[in-house]
Amino acid sequence: MPKSKKTNTQIVKKPKILSPDAKLRKKPLYKSFRLHKSIKHPAPKLPSWWILLKKSARLLWANKKPILGFAVLYGLLNLLFVRGLQSPFDIDAIDQVLSDTLGSESANLETGFTAFGLLVGASTAGTEITRLYEFIFFIVSSLALIWLYRQQQSGNRVSVKMAFYRGMYPLIPFVLVLMVVFLQAIPLIVGNTFYTTVISNDLVFGFFEHLVWLVFLLLTALLSLYMMSSSLIALFVVTLPEMTPMVALRQARELVRYRRFAVLRKIGILFLVFLVAIVLIVLPLIFILPTVAEWTFFAITVLAIPVSIGYLFSLYRELL
Repeated sequence: MPKSKKTNTQIVKKPKILSPDAKLRKKPLYKSFRLHKSIKHPAPKLPSWWILLKKSARLLWANKKPILGFAVLYGLLNLLFVRGLQSPFDIDAIDQVLSDTLGSESANLETGFTAFGLLVGASTAGTEITRLYEFIFFIVSSLALIWLYRQQQSGNRVSVKMAFYRGMYPLIPFVLVLMVVFLQAIPLIVGNTFYTTVISNDLVFGFFEHLVWLVFLLLTALLSLYMMSSSLIALFVVTLPEMTPMVALRQARELVRYRRFAVLRKIGILFLVFLVAIVLIVLPLIFILPTVAEWTFFAITVLAIPVSIGYLFSLYRELL
């Protein structure tokens, strides 16, 4: 009799079970705000902040002409609609007042630190109209820069005009994700409001009470930053074609899963680098050339936007 051909179902072997009581190992599950062992992410470890900073610097250098055009355009719009052409304060007048109050010897040092504080405060202060303009400029600039960096990574040469024209298509999804970021910042805003109210009105007495309110502020800040760490990455995910805000938030949450504190640490180091750069560059200039220090601080705040977007874009690429 001719031998019958084996079918495909006969060729496939069933897996051997060593023991009838053997069970499959469950994958580790992670739940927020629960105490459990740390779970290692299967992907390679994220690069250090220094490597990310160098990658963002190379990204800026590859787009130096569009970035320069962006800095000039953004600086002019900021001067016309937000900051104004005149200085928000007079350093010479501050020096004169402090000299009459403290004496000429200690007035110079006090003037420098006072002017530095006023520079930082003036960058966050403003009327409702100027803040609205600043918010609009930030959204438009962020979308243009993200589109510019993504095109450069794809090997395309683009101009700053094309970035502003073609990078605006995910405007509504981007704004919706940005609103989620603002909602996640509510604990920090509430904690800061309570802390400043209590401290400014002298409602606490002793070191222990000050420490309790400081810990309260730090906990609210940590809660907001913990939630915002994935939403900041979602701002880059949502700029992809045919992407919706909810899908972008879910995908960003998966990207930072098991690596949330590493992402948060690298974002925090970015702000620390800017703070150190401002102190090391602007503060000495205040004592030597106050007018130059003021415009240097303005230039740093303008360049901080493309540098920050480039750094976060590099971090986002490493998470993929």
